[in-house]
Amino acid sequence: MGPDQELLMSWFHRFYKARPPCPPTRLDRREFGFMFFDRDFVQRHIGFVTPGELQSFLISQVPSHAYHSTAFYRFPNAPTMDEKRWEGADLIFDLDADHVKGAEGLSYEDMLGRIKEELLRLIDDFLLGDLGLDPSSLKIVFSGGRGYHIHVSDPRVAGLKSHERREIVDYVSGTDLNMDWVFPERVSAFKSFQGRAQESRVRSIPPPSAGGWKRRMRTGIEWLVEDMRARDIPDLRARFPTLAGVQDGIIEGMLRDLYDRRNGTEGARLTLENNVLAYFSNDRHLNLFLSLLDKEVRPRFTSEIDEPVTSDIKRLIRLPQSLHGKTGLRVVPMDREALDSFDPLRDAVPDIFPDDEIEIFVKGRQEGSLKGRRFDLEGHCKVPLYLAIFLVARRSATLEIPPE
Repeated sequence: MGPDQELLMSWFHRFYKARPPCPPTRLDRREFGFMFFDRDFVQRHIGFVTPGELQSFLISQVPSHAYHSTAFYRFPNAPTMDEKRWEGADLIFDLDADHVKGAEGLSYEDMLGRIKEELLRLIDDFLLGDLGLDPSSLKIVFSGGRGYHIHVSDPRVAGLKSHERREIVDYVSGTDLNMDWVFPERVSAFKSFQGRAQESRVRSIPPPSAGGWKRRMRTGIEWLVEDMRARDIPDLRARFPTLAGVQDGIIEGMLRDLYDRRNGTEGARLTLENNVLAYFSNDRHLNLFLSLLDKEVRPRFTSEIDEPVTSDIKRLIRLPQSLHGKTGLRVVPMDREALDSFDPLRDAVPDIFPDDEIEIFVKGRQEGSLKGRRFDLEGHCKVPLYLAIFLVARRSATLEIPPE
């Protein structure tokens, strides 16, 4: 084991002696799993009866990563999943950089900010909004790494099986949203044509008072008609991939229907005032607009979660208040009220990691902020120990002298 691993193990050991994690609810019904600095395997199928047993393990074994089951079992330390006897599970949502559009290519600091935006939408719009969960049932957890977890502890969801949890995922992600349900057709009038009754059908749009996905899609119409206004066709094609391959004439016709004034009023304004998609002169124009709503607007109102995590009823999730082995940051639990002001690169730095400076060798150039202080480092540097642990854990620096 090299000096980098020794540094991390030493300070993780001190942390767990001084700051033992608060165990999850129903501790004696949870399975635990661990990864280590000095071993290349995952150890799981472990159970603890008391918080003291958990702390003793963390101090003596010094894992790099600590996890507990989202499920609770009759026999959590049984060697096979069937023998554990599943009794229920928390509902878990996981948001990280791998699943949030726009997070790729950002700095670590900006990436965490982007993910927090998605987290707030998931909580406020879906969990507390549409699903009506009680804020007291939510535990929001900074993962210590690249995102956040949400633990929902509610008796109403504990017994849900995988397919039922998948339905929640589909709702949050807008999967298979039925556009005929959002914009239903209705008969607007009957006309006589050569002595025959002929019905005229139009599509309604949700009123301002609508909720859930109907409200989102109405908001999406408001956004789309303003976003397309005054854009030329090449700009629209670049912005909306759905328009690739669509004839210029059809796009131009849709834009005329939306923005040309008839009797002093635009079709877009009439659409929103009268809650109906009745101002397109051609079905091709209407169908193109509906396609834009489905393929370009709908994804902007989804929440980008790691879908398998939510539907998995036997998942292991990071132990809150443990340390993340690839950053040295704390896995921080909080409630919704605390989330607004939470800054992971300030608030997740362990308070027992001192400001004493040590020498490190930085790989390439590393810049960012930690604990409220900016850093811009390259080569051989002296840095506070808390920053050294962060950079060494991320493998952006080392204590070992690099070869000439």
